[in-house]
This record gives sequence, structure tokens and C-alpha cells, in this order.
Amino acid sequence: MNPTAIYAYALGSYFTLMILVGVYHLWKIETGDEYLIANWNVGFWQILGTTIATWSGAAVFIGFVGMGFESGLSGFFSWVLPGCALTILFVCLFGRMLHNLRLYTIPDLFALRFGRNAALVPALYQILVYTIPTLAIQFIGMGIVFRFFFGLELQWGILMSFALITLYTLLGGLPSTILTDSIQAAILILAQALMFAFGLHYAGGVERILDITPLHFWSPTGREGWSGFLSLAFTVGPFYMVWQTTWQKIYASRSEQTAVSGVNWGFVICMIIGLLSFLIGILSRGFIPLDTSPDLVFTTAVSSVFPPYLGAFVVVGLAAAIMSGADSFTMMGSASMARDIYQQFFKPHATRREMLTVARCSVVLMSVAGVVLALNAQGIIAVYILVLKIYGAGMVFPVLALMFWKRTTRTGVQAGMISGGLVTFLWHLAGITFVMEALAGYGISLLTTVVFSLLSSHAPDEQVKAPFFEELDVSGYCLRFSSTQPPAPRKP
Repeated sequence: MNPTAIYAYALGSYFTLMILVGVYHLWKIETGDEYLIANWNVGFWQILGTTIATWSGAAVFIGFVGMGFESGLSGFFSWVLPGCALTILFVCLFGRMLHNLRLYTIPDLFALRFGRNAALVPALYQILVYTIPTLAIQFIGMGIVFRFFFGLELQWGILMSFALITLYTLLGGLPSTILTDSIQAAILILAQALMFAFGLHYAGGVERILDITPLHFWSPTGREGWSGFLSLAFTVGPFYMVWQTTWQKIYASRSEQTAVSGVNWGFVICMIIGLLSFLIGILSRGFIPLDTSPDLVFTTAVSSVFPPYLGAFVVVGLAAAIMSGADSFTMMGSASMARDIYQQFFKPHATRREMLTVARCSVVLMSVAGVVLALNAQGIIAVYILVLKIYGAGMVFPVLALMFWKRTTRTGVQAGMISGGLVTFLWHLAGITFVMEALAGYGISLLTTVVFSLLSSHAPDEQVKAPFFEELDVSGYCLRFSSTQPPAPRKP
């Protein structure tokens, strides 16, 4: 059997299995709560697996390997390490509190604390700034796989990935996403370990790698020095504290302990996966042409070092990583569309069946917008870094103010969200380099959040509490959505 046929058979079998899982859950899922948040009843191993699989999307397997190939380990120290470390800190501080609120999304928390109108701006951030661009990145990543191994035009590969990912997510929602993520996490970890071991062998061993690799590839700050290091670290690290997919896993967990330990252990493993991705990129310099495009390094390395049967397994691992990211990001946007826009502003007492219909329609809308962007985007890492800059600058300080500062008002957090993201985007368009984009965006967000809070009064529907210190009243909020009120919390 020729290599192309082997890859086609392996990927075809994998995608068929995913669709069958989606079909299975199609007949089981009857409510929006099941579809969007898995009835707040997900166990430790599933939370662990879905945390790993979601984090390990196209940016990690294709982007990080390309970054390692091009510039060494600096991306690990400025991206992976701060992102994972700050997530673990955030979960330790807020994981139990967030789990016990029994919500759906980050905008849900804004609405609970500041009233219904406070949900709109963060919901638009979730949908427009993060979900659609990152979903586009996954479509591009899968399109690269189809182009490299089957010779398809990138556009056709993107369209194929759109069809497969949308169908699977549409059918099964969060329950099938979490179930398959647990399996996919094991596949991608094993595939990456094989890639590292074979890559080291084909590169000629440790001594040859040390001999041919430029010295700055091993430096935490890399070729760009401290300015580039700090710019990326300040952009990426804080962003992961307001990453909706992590919050969604905290909410969906069966108990407080599951929420905290499942997510935190997941991110410990994510640090190892990230390190291996960068190292695979460095190893690849020993056996593939140095002028290879960064987005093609992983696929080129796979075809270079593996016999087809084993290579097919690694390619399935890559597809699993992309699929896991795509379905989770789609569910993130779908939850915001259904809960934070439709239910908050149009039909608070929508039935559980109605919410299921809206959630599935939202999956289609997210996917269509994502594929349109994917067909017009250039470069996985460039797009993703810009997304993280804008989203982090707009959301981090308003979330922290919500948590810690009782005097924060709805006007203050809305001003902070809008100004932080807008300044970061305009800074990027202007190409200003003498002040880091992250510093400008985060700084203006903090300033406007504080100033506008001090200059404005609390709205009548706000809860004037800092939830890190005082428990928020969820009962009144849930009554607004009586038809989708969550069940009582389970005992750990």
C-alpha cells in the first residue's frame, strides 16, 4: 500500500470514529445544559484529558514546532511557561469559587456581578475576538495536513476540515467533545513522544544537535532579547487567566476538587507538551531543509523520519490535536451566543430544548465565520498572537477588578474592556514599536477601569461585592433563567 493510501485510511478511520461519537451523543442529548456544559457532571480524568487536548491545538503542534525550528526555545519561556503557570495560579485562587457558581461562561459572571447588560461586551470578545479567529487557525492547520499528505489545494483542505469539524461538533456538543478529548489526549501525547524520539535519532543525536544549533536557540530570551521576551510573556501569560475554555471546564466539573486538580494537572502536562514541541522544531533542523516554511515543519518532519504506518499514527495525533482545539473553541463561542446573547437579551425563559436548538445553530454560525476567515488569513502564529494581545488586554484587568475590587462598576469594566482591546488593535495597525503593545493595551484597560469606576455609580441590578472575599447571590440570577436553572451542586 502506498504512503498516501495509508495516511488516507488512518485519517478516514479517525474521522469516522469521531462522527460516530457525535451521532451517539446526538440521540442522548436532550437539553441545552447537556450540550453546553455537560450537566456540570464531568469527572477528573475527562477534565484532565480535555484540558490537555484543547490546549494542544494547531498553534501547539504546528505553530510551536515551527517557532522552535525558526528561533529555538525562547517561545517556551515567553509563551508556554507564563501561560501555564498563571493559569495554575488563577485556578488555585478562583477555581472553587467559580465551580460553585454553576454558570456557563465568563460573560455569565459579569452579568451575575454587574447586571444583564454587562454580559454583552465580554460575549462579543468571546465570539468575535477569540472564537472565530482561533477556529480559523484550526481549519488552516487541518488544511495544511490535507495539502501536505494528499496534495489538495489549501483552500479545499480548509473546506474539508470545516465540514468534518462542524458536523462532529454540531452533533455531540460538549459531552462528545470531552469524551473524545480524553482519548485524543493519549493519542497526541504518544504521537509527540514518538516524534521526539525518532527526530532525535534522525538528527544524529544530542551531540550533533548541540553542534549545529545556534547558541541563541537555547536562550530564554532568544535572538530578540528581553524586549521581545517581555512583549510575548506579558501578552500570553495573563490571557490564559481569562481563557473561556478553562472556565468552561471548571464550571462543568463534578466537584470543586475535580475542577482544581483536573485543570491544574492538565496544565502541568501541557508545559511538557509545549517544551517537546519546541524541541522537535530544533531537532528538525538536523534533517529537513532550513528554508522550510515554519507552518510546514511538523508535517515535513513526519514524512522524513517515519515509515508510513507509524507516520500515519503521528498524523492522526496531529489531527486529534487540531480537532480537539476546534471543537472546544466552537463550543466556547456557541455557549456565549446561546447563553450570553440569546438568553440574556432575547428570551430569558427559553426552554432547555430551545436552548439546545440555539446552541446548535450557533455552532454552524461560528464555523461558517471561521472558515471564511481561514480562507483569507495568513500564518497560524501571527494570527494567534494578535488575537491573544487584543483579548487579553481587553479582558484581564476587568476580570481581576470584578474579583477583587468592590468599588468596580459596570461602566468601569465596560470601559476597560473596550479601551484595552481597541488600543491594542490600533497599536498593532500603526506598527508602533517604542512601547510594547501589551503594555499599552493592558495599561489603558487598567486606567479606564479604575477611573470610570470611580466616576460612575453602581447600577441598581449590580451586586456590590468582590466575589473573592464575599459570596455572590446566585439564586436571584438563576430565577431570571428559571427554565435552565442548574441542579444543586453535587457533594465532592
